[in-house]
Amino acid sequence: MAKRPYVFQSRDELINHLCSERTLRVAVDFFCNRLPNIEYVVKEGVAGNTFRAFQRLPERPSVVFREWATGRVTEHMDRLKKIKTEDEYTIFVHESANDLCSTWMSRMNSEMGFGRGSKLFNLVLKKLSCLSSFDEDFRERFIRLLHVPLDSYTIVGLRKLVSTLDIPPSATMKFIQTPDHYKQLQRYIFRVAKEADVPAIYYDILAWDMAH
Repeated sequence: MAKRPYVFQSRDELINHLCSERTLRVAVDFFCNRLPNIEYVVKEGVAGNTFRAFQRLPERPSVVFREWATGRVTEHMDRLKKIKTEDEYTIFVHESANDLCSTWMSRMNSEMGFGRGSKLFNLVLKKLSCLSSFDEDFRERFIRLLHVPLDSYTIVGLRKLVSTLDIPPSATMKFIQTPDHYKQLQRYIFRVAKEADVPAIYYDILAWDMAH
């Protein structure tokens, strides 16, 4: 039986968990991995079982996504390496999610949805931080910019903390209907992470990785 997402009861509780020794240890273990190339990053970033939610489509979802993601990251690697600010990074993620949605509609004749698209691409970017060819200065900066993949664990975990969104206890990535919903959650996570003095992606380590 699958575990239910943990719901944080207060901002202070979340901060304490984010900067706990256990969270820091799990995060260090994750980001110490090294992956040889972008194709490997994409395959490792989004596991095959993720695509079970996509049914009755004209092409294999895993193939279409991995082709798109490998091409997107490869084509925009120079741009990624020049990004220095959170705003620049947010623009890149949003443009990429929208491009994935367009590609999906074109090839699958089916809606991907911004919530799904952004989650899948953020999973790839999280794993991209482990690419072996990155120098350590860039890797550290990149990890600080990473957004949290928004799914049931990361969204429901904040349901009592983010008052601007009415998050139901059964929320999934489909809850993210618009870029504004996405931005509200990411902004909250980044603010709390800064208080904890850790990268925002550590919330995903805490809410997802440590729950599985």
